[in-house]
Amino acid sequence: MKKIHISAYISGHGFGHISRSLEAILQILLNHPEWTATIHSPRGEEFASSLDISGIWGKVKNRIQFRKTRSDVGIVQKDSLGMDLDSTESEILEFKKNKDSLLQLETEYLKKEKPDLIWSDSSSFPFLISSELKIPSLFLGNFTWDYIYSYYESEIFQKYSEELKKEYALCDLGLVLPLSCPITSILNTKEIGLLGRKPNLNKEEARKYYGFEEDIEYYLFSFGAYGIDSSHFDWKEWDPSKRRIVIGGIEWKIEAKNNLGIVTIPNCHYPDLLRASDFVLTKPGYGILSESYFAGTPILYTDRGNFPEYKYLVKTLQSQYKSSYISHDDLFSFRWEEASKAAISSNVVPDPRFQKDTIREIQNSILELLK
Repeated sequence: MKKIHISAYISGHGFGHISRSLEAILQILLNHPEWTATIHSPRGEEFASSLDISGIWGKVKNRIQFRKTRSDVGIVQKDSLGMDLDSTESEILEFKKNKDSLLQLETEYLKKEKPDLIWSDSSSFPFLISSELKIPSLFLGNFTWDYIYSYYESEIFQKYSEELKKEYALCDLGLVLPLSCPITSILNTKEIGLLGRKPNLNKEEARKYYGFEEDIEYYLFSFGAYGIDSSHFDWKEWDPSKRRIVIGGIEWKIEAKNNLGIVTIPNCHYPDLLRASDFVLTKPGYGILSESYFAGTPILYTDRGNFPEYKYLVKTLQSQYKSSYISHDDLFSFRWEEASKAAISSNVVPDPRFQKDTIREIQNSILELLK
């Protein structure tokens, strides 16, 4: 089998991009001992400890390297529930100012690295390089940034959206995940199955592993890379006699005046923590929705600000997940009972796409591109 080197540019926007792409690349390396990869991203290495727990990392770590590189702007977040569009505009202008020098730097790097494939989740920037160097390119994602930016009316967003649209058109193949927004700027696309990390333990094993007590409900707070301000919560209403808050995030902690009933489990295999929990409280994002699906954990979801991906995620949540909406007021006041009951009793319509062997689909697409 031919040796293949993948050069993957992964967005630093939240955890969803890196968690799914890294999972796919690791599984592919596991299946192909002769393949290697470089991850260009602001994120990546912080997942190594959880990968050790899941057992994959030790088998492939000598064939993968990480490099801190930012290939898109994303959306600047105040926290997981609110965006800062003014700061995003400033970041876009700064990125554009430095774009030529970044393009030269990355092009020279890839000339030396000589990858067989350039992979992007989900920036358009790498396709400028793949087009210039005549290297096959692959997009993986559930939205493109030109679509996200086109949603906002300011001239900066609108102009930048048009620029990105031209860059996405240079991509050879777009692999479109479920829970997707309309993707029109990539000319050649293929719908694939759900991609995300999976638990290694069943429910009983996971609860025992994390020391969860019987007759106690555990609510996993999953607000990703940006967290949530703990001062929003009305802590005098918190009753930990029958409930626990579980924190498993890498970058944020929640602090209450009375810490009773808050369980912090950092550096874990997050899908196992999801499986152990009775519910996950979150803002909808691809990463947590895919992993909750594989863990079989009901979702209580709240608003995440004026982000155009939201309505597409909610549409799928309402039809295919044990889930229920919870308002910010109810979330912060610990009025969770009604939403919890609604999530458990909600009807689920299985989606055949979610049952596909997505890793095999990606592998086959790569091999087809490299023929």
